[in-house]
Amino acid sequence: DVKYWRYMGWQEHNQREVTRHQTNAVIRTETPLFNNVNSMLEHFNGILRYSGGKYELDVESTAPTISTGDVRLIDQDDIIGAITVDDAGLKGSANTVSVSISDPNIRYDERGVTFFKSKYLKEDRNIPKKKDVKTPLITNYFNARINVENFLRKSRFNMDISFKLGPKALLLTVGDTVTVAHTKFGFSDKPFRI
Repeated sequence: DVKYWRYMGWQEHNQREVTRHQTNAVIRTETPLFNNVNSMLEHFNGILRYSGGKYELDVESTAPTISTGDVRLIDQDDIIGAITVDDAGLKGSANTVSVSISDPNIRYDERGVTFFKSKYLKEDRNIPKKKDVKTPLITNYFNARINVENFLRKSRFNMDISFKLGPKALLLTVGDTVTVAHTKFGFSDKPFRI
């Protein structure tokens, strides 16, 4: 007999309760504040960055359109010295991701949430690659589904790139999406997140 809005984690039946990301957990005060905040941020792609003596909160979102002349457009002339690319390929990737949540609809018993993408299974030559993730602060099925879908997508794009930039880099911050163009690696505006 749980009302739908209560099942979604809302405290009352009001539009202001509608959120894409929610958390529902006991915060342990013996755990350092920084660790508690970061554990909450993990659930909605939050980034806590330190800039100018203050912490700033940002959320990883879809890559914005980067046009000519934008500081986030990096080509090989901007790169100083060597460039390193670490590409694990599909080694650490998944095509199915599962998580267990404590579901309030079934008296906080465990409920499994699985996200599968057939396109990824085909890319993996029909070999199942399963991963389990932990989201201890989520009790909402829909929020858990958003998180496992995100984790699945990120597992497919695990290339790291490292290089030095000139003064242009001062305009970039952690969490920004940039595009890199480099002929040696065949990159033509390939997106990366700082």
